[in-house]
Amino acid sequence: MKKYSAGLVKKPTFFREMIQVGGLKLQGLEQKELKEKLIKENILKITPARRNKEISAAVLVRVNALNENELLLLVNGSVKDKKQIVMLSIMKTERLVREFINEVYLEKIELGQTVFEDVDLNVFFRRKAEEEEAVAKWQEVTIKKLKQVFKKILRELEFIKVEGKKLELLPPLVSKEFLNAIDDEDLAITKVFRR
Repeated sequence: MKKYSAGLVKKPTFFREMIQVGGLKLQGLEQKELKEKLIKENILKITPARRNKEISAAVLVRVNALNENELLLLVNGSVKDKKQIVMLSIMKTERLVREFINEVYLEKIELGQTVFEDVDLNVFFRRKAEEEEAVAKWQEVTIKKLKQVFKKILRELEFIKVEGKKLELLPPLVSKEFLNAIDDEDLAITKVFRR
Protein backbone atom coordinates (compact mmCIF):
# COMPACT_ATOMS: atom_id res chain seq x y z
CA MET A 1 0.00 0.00 0.00
CA LYS A 2 1.34 3.39 -1.00
CA LYS A 3 2.33 5.62 1.94
CA TYR A 4 0.27 8.61 2.96
CA SER A 5 1.48 11.79 1.32
CA ALA A 6 0.71 15.45 1.87
CA GLY A 7 1.97 16.20 -1.64
CA LEU A 8 -1.61 16.70 -2.77
CA VAL A 9 -1.42 20.29 -1.49
CA LYS A 10 0.51 21.07 -4.69
CA LYS A 11 -1.57 18.81 -6.96
CA PRO A 12 -5.20 19.81 -7.41
CA THR A 13 -7.30 18.44 -10.27
CA PHE A 14 -5.21 19.42 -13.33
CA PHE A 15 -8.35 18.83 -15.41
CA ARG A 16 -7.27 20.63 -18.59
CA GLU A 17 -3.69 19.35 -18.36
CA MET A 18 -4.84 15.73 -17.95
CA ILE A 19 -6.97 15.93 -21.09
CA GLN A 20 -4.13 17.46 -23.09
CA VAL A 21 -1.52 14.91 -21.96
CA GLY A 22 -4.01 12.04 -22.29
CA GLY A 23 -4.54 13.05 -25.91
CA LEU A 24 -0.80 12.97 -26.59
CA LYS A 25 -0.50 9.54 -25.00
CA LEU A 26 -3.38 8.26 -27.15
CA GLN A 27 -1.49 9.53 -30.21
CA GLY A 28 1.21 7.01 -29.31
CA LEU A 29 3.83 9.23 -27.72
CA GLU A 30 6.19 7.27 -25.48
CA GLN A 31 7.03 8.35 -21.94
CA LYS A 32 10.31 9.98 -23.01
CA GLU A 33 8.57 11.97 -25.75
CA LEU A 34 5.81 13.06 -23.37
CA LYS A 35 8.36 14.29 -20.82
CA GLU A 36 10.22 16.21 -23.52
CA LYS A 37 7.03 17.93 -24.72
CA LEU A 38 6.04 18.77 -21.15
CA ILE A 39 9.41 19.85 -19.75
CA LYS A 40 11.48 21.12 -22.68
CA GLU A 41 8.70 22.45 -24.91
CA ASN A 42 6.48 23.45 -21.97
CA ILE A 43 3.29 22.67 -23.92
CA LEU A 44 1.23 23.25 -20.78
CA LYS A 45 2.60 26.83 -20.63
CA ILE A 46 3.42 26.68 -16.91
CA THR A 47 5.94 28.99 -15.27
CA PRO A 48 8.31 28.97 -13.52
CA ALA A 49 10.22 25.97 -14.87
CA ARG A 50 10.33 24.31 -11.44
CA ARG A 51 6.53 24.40 -11.15
CA ASN A 52 6.19 23.11 -14.73
CA LYS A 53 8.35 20.14 -13.79
CA GLU A 54 6.25 19.42 -10.64
CA ILE A 55 2.91 19.68 -12.45
CA SER A 56 4.09 17.73 -15.48
CA ALA A 57 5.32 14.90 -13.24
CA ALA A 58 2.00 14.78 -11.34
CA VAL A 59 -0.06 14.83 -14.54
CA LEU A 60 2.05 12.05 -16.08
CA VAL A 61 1.61 9.85 -13.00
CA ARG A 62 -2.18 10.31 -13.18
CA VAL A 63 -2.40 9.79 -16.95
CA ASN A 64 -0.18 6.70 -16.75
CA ALA A 65 -2.52 5.23 -14.10
CA LEU A 66 -5.34 5.07 -16.66
CA ASN A 67 -6.00 2.19 -19.04
CA GLU A 68 -6.63 2.84 -22.74
CA ASN A 69 -10.44 2.86 -22.42
CA GLU A 70 -10.21 5.36 -19.58
CA LEU A 71 -7.83 7.52 -21.64
CA LEU A 72 -10.25 7.47 -24.57
CA LEU A 73 -13.05 8.66 -22.29
CA LEU A 74 -10.79 11.32 -20.73
CA VAL A 75 -10.06 12.75 -24.17
CA ASN A 76 -13.29 12.11 -26.08
CA GLY A 77 -16.01 11.64 -23.45
CA SER A 78 -18.61 14.05 -22.13
CA VAL A 79 -17.49 16.71 -19.66
CA LYS A 80 -19.04 14.65 -16.84
CA ASP A 81 -17.18 11.50 -17.96
CA LYS A 82 -13.93 13.47 -18.18
CA LYS A 83 -14.37 14.80 -14.64
CA GLN A 84 -15.09 11.33 -13.30
CA ILE A 85 -12.04 9.90 -15.07
CA VAL A 86 -9.90 12.63 -13.50
CA MET A 87 -11.32 11.69 -10.07
CA LEU A 88 -10.61 8.03 -10.83
CA SER A 89 -6.99 8.86 -11.67
CA ILE A 90 -6.62 10.87 -8.45
CA MET A 91 -8.06 7.99 -6.43
CA LYS A 92 -5.69 5.54 -8.14
CA THR A 93 -2.63 7.67 -7.35
CA GLU A 94 -3.52 9.37 -4.04
CA ARG A 95 -4.22 6.99 -1.15
CA LEU A 96 -5.58 9.74 1.07
CA VAL A 97 -8.21 10.79 -1.49
CA ARG A 98 -9.20 7.18 -2.17
CA GLU A 99 -9.70 6.51 1.53
CA PHE A 100 -11.62 9.74 2.04
CA ILE A 101 -13.99 8.95 -0.83
CA ASN A 102 -14.59 5.42 0.47
CA GLU A 103 -14.71 6.16 4.19
CA VAL A 104 -16.50 9.51 4.30
CA TYR A 105 -18.06 10.57 1.00
CA LEU A 106 -19.46 7.16 0.00
CA GLU A 107 -20.62 6.38 3.52
CA LYS A 108 -22.58 9.65 3.71
CA ILE A 109 -24.22 8.94 0.34
CA GLU A 110 -25.13 5.40 1.38
CA LEU A 111 -26.71 6.79 4.56
CA GLY A 112 -28.76 9.25 2.49
CA GLN A 113 -26.95 12.30 3.87
CA THR A 114 -26.73 15.25 1.50
CA VAL A 115 -24.70 17.85 3.41
CA PHE A 116 -20.92 17.89 3.45
CA GLU A 117 -19.31 19.86 6.29
CA ASP A 118 -15.86 20.79 7.55
CA VAL A 119 -16.43 18.46 10.49
CA ASP A 120 -16.39 15.54 8.01
CA LEU A 121 -12.85 16.47 6.98
CA ASN A 122 -11.82 17.15 10.58
CA VAL A 123 -12.96 13.69 11.74
CA PHE A 124 -11.29 12.01 8.75
CA PHE A 125 -7.90 13.64 9.36
CA ARG A 126 -8.10 13.07 13.12
CA ARG A 127 -8.79 9.37 12.50
CA LYS A 128 -5.89 9.12 10.03
CA ALA A 129 -3.57 10.79 12.54
CA GLU A 130 -4.59 8.20 15.14
CA GLU A 131 -4.03 5.33 12.70
CA GLU A 132 -0.82 6.50 11.05
CA GLU A 133 2.20 8.09 12.70
CA ALA A 134 3.25 9.85 9.47
CA VAL A 135 -0.09 11.71 9.35
CA ALA A 136 0.13 12.56 13.06
CA LYS A 137 3.42 14.36 12.35
CA TRP A 138 1.91 16.69 9.75
CA GLN A 139 1.68 20.32 10.81
CA GLU A 140 -1.72 21.94 11.26
CA VAL A 141 -1.06 24.22 8.27
CA THR A 142 -0.52 21.13 6.08
CA ILE A 143 -3.80 19.59 7.23
CA LYS A 144 -5.58 22.90 6.59
CA LYS A 145 -4.21 23.06 3.03
CA LEU A 146 -5.15 19.43 2.39
CA LYS A 147 -8.73 20.13 3.50
CA GLN A 148 -8.87 23.07 1.08
CA VAL A 149 -7.53 20.93 -1.78
CA PHE A 150 -10.00 18.13 -0.99
CA LYS A 151 -12.91 20.59 -1.18
CA LYS A 152 -11.54 22.12 -4.38
CA ILE A 153 -11.18 18.72 -6.05
CA LEU A 154 -14.67 17.64 -4.96
CA ARG A 155 -16.20 20.91 -6.16
CA GLU A 156 -14.35 21.11 -9.50
CA LEU A 157 -15.11 17.48 -10.35
CA GLU A 158 -18.77 17.92 -9.31
CA PHE A 159 -18.83 15.59 -6.33
CA ILE A 160 -20.12 18.49 -4.21
CA LYS A 161 -21.77 21.81 -5.00
CA VAL A 162 -21.91 25.02 -3.04
CA GLU A 163 -25.38 26.01 -1.81
CA GLY A 164 -24.98 29.31 0.05
CA LYS A 165 -22.72 28.42 2.97
CA LYS A 166 -23.45 24.71 2.70
CA LEU A 167 -21.78 22.07 0.58
CA GLU A 168 -24.17 19.55 -0.94
CA LEU A 169 -23.04 16.03 -1.82
CA LEU A 170 -23.60 15.05 -5.44
CA PRO A 171 -23.64 11.29 -5.96
CA PRO A 172 -21.83 10.45 -9.21
CA LEU A 173 -24.20 9.73 -12.07
CA VAL A 174 -22.13 7.62 -14.42
CA SER A 175 -22.64 6.75 -18.07
CA LYS A 176 -22.59 3.27 -19.52
CA GLU A 177 -19.39 4.25 -21.36
CA PHE A 178 -17.75 5.18 -18.08
CA LEU A 179 -18.76 1.89 -16.42
CA ASN A 180 -17.43 -0.04 -19.42
CA ALA A 181 -14.13 1.86 -19.30
CA ILE A 182 -13.56 1.07 -15.62
CA ASP A 183 -14.75 -2.53 -15.86
CA ASP A 184 -11.31 -4.03 -15.02
CA GLU A 185 -10.56 -1.69 -12.12
CA ASP A 186 -10.35 -2.77 -8.49
CA LEU A 187 -13.59 -2.29 -6.54
CA ALA A 188 -11.70 -0.38 -3.82
CA ILE A 189 -11.10 2.32 -6.41
CA THR A 190 -14.41 2.23 -8.25
CA LYS A 191 -17.11 1.37 -5.73
CA VAL A 192 -18.18 5.02 -5.47
CA PHE A 193 -19.06 4.86 -9.18
CA ARG A 194 -20.71 1.43 -9.12
CA ARG A 195 -23.54 2.04 -6.64
